[in-house]
Amino acid sequence: GSSDHLTAELYWQQTGTSGVHVPYKGGGPVMTDLLGNQVDSSFMNINTAMPQIVAGKLRALSITSAQRSPLLPNVPTLDELGIKDANVYSWQAVAGPKGMPADLKAKLHAAIRDALNDPAVKPKLLEVGFEVVASTPEQFTAFQAAEFARWQKLIQSRNIKAD
Repeated sequence: GSSDHLTAELYWQQTGTSGVHVPYKGGGPVMTDLLGNQVDSSFMNINTAMPQIVAGKLRALSITSAQRSPLLPNVPTLDELGIKDANVYSWQAVAGPKGMPADLKAKLHAAIRDALNDPAVKPKLLEVGFEVVASTPEQFTAFQAAEFARWQKLIQSRNIKAD
């Protein structure tokens, strides 16, 4: 049920292929097995893979976002490879308590947005694989609801269960 597992399941569903899901307890053990040729491929967050890609030890085959990554501009998206509806984003969010006053929410959002877009901060985030979106709270709420529904549908259709 990790994001990497569900991305693989989505890929298999959209391509009509199959594979073997090997559960790992984090990116480190996956990387060890990839570098040791114990597994053939993995979906993983770009910040986990970048050091090994830059070192020439791994080859990025595709990006799961809708647009090419500025970190790997020569790597095609799944969509460019003809694999439709398999876009996946790793995202982070800031949450507050339910019922937060609107004025406080607006101030907090503005401060966080400004901090993330600060010229001293934004390039450093991109360097480690984080692209700043800084959507509004309403946009994020809609995005999160759509993501929840999307992954719930995949989990049910692929009969994914927690053991």
